[in-house]
Amino acid sequence: MPEHLRHLPPLSTLVAFETAFRLGSFTRAADELALSQASISRRVRELEDDLGVSLFERRRYDVTPTEEGEILGATVRVSLRELANTAERLRVRGDGTERLTIFSDMSLGNALVAPCVGEFQRLNPHLRLRVLSSYEPIESIREEFDIGLQYGSWAEDRFVVEPIANDVIFPVCSPDLLQDMPSPATPVDIAARPLLHLADVGRKWPDWRSFLAFFRLKEPKPIEGLAFNSYQICLDVAEQGEGIALGWGRSVMDRIVNGRLVRIPGLTMPLTDIVNIYKRKGSRPNPTAEKFVELLRSKITPVE
Repeated sequence: MPEHLRHLPPLSTLVAFETAFRLGSFTRAADELALSQASISRRVRELEDDLGVSLFERRRYDVTPTEEGEILGATVRVSLRELANTAERLRVRGDGTERLTIFSDMSLGNALVAPCVGEFQRLNPHLRLRVLSSYEPIESIREEFDIGLQYGSWAEDRFVVEPIANDVIFPVCSPDLLQDMPSPATPVDIAARPLLHLADVGRKWPDWRSFLAFFRLKEPKPIEGLAFNSYQICLDVAEQGEGIALGWGRSVMDRIVNGRLVRIPGLTMPLTDIVNIYKRKGSRPNPTAEKFVELLRSKITPVE
């Protein structure tokens, strides 16, 4: 047996370890791999015995990697992903079908991805194109994808993040609510109205406080109002005339064009390099994915 193979741990243990490492739980790893929790625990223990180190600190409901677990996890994740990507490329060669999987934030999927996929499919008729859309952050997506599209720069330890577009935010409300406001409305006028907030759900987005501060308005007391963990629901409530929401230019424009919301003029906060392309670190370049990004860039127009 070659020397490098002698040093490999049992390969069946690595999948169980990587899944538990990624999910932080033997139970969730068991669910994903369709195994019992005891099987996951046994395989991780076998790996620890082989290496002579402890890889996890066990708690009642979850597990936390030790320093040694973090070192192994970083290597195993890249190695298994590269092996899976290579296997998939070979399968593609076998059936003659080219594949491209794109992940997109739900709002950007509607605004940027959807207008491009039809044309891209026509330009590449033999391509099997798949689009994944979700409100979940990109680092929570379990399914493999070639490129991702999302607001902000997150999980840069796992992804190469490349800016593709700017955006803006501005106040939006129902047409009736705008009729009741002074013209032109000032930041002080807006702050006096019911404000609809997007709750902090692990992401630090521009909020009403930072928006009003951009226009040099500092409130002496907390800015209160309804809070939502869904941007789309926040806009739905704004359509009902219940308050003013902060709209992101690219993702709110269809509601404005349809007349369901109106933009309060004269108050715009620019967001530079806020729309980004995500590529997994360590993955091989995908020429088809690069072609889609080129088409996407050609279709993106400025927002003001």
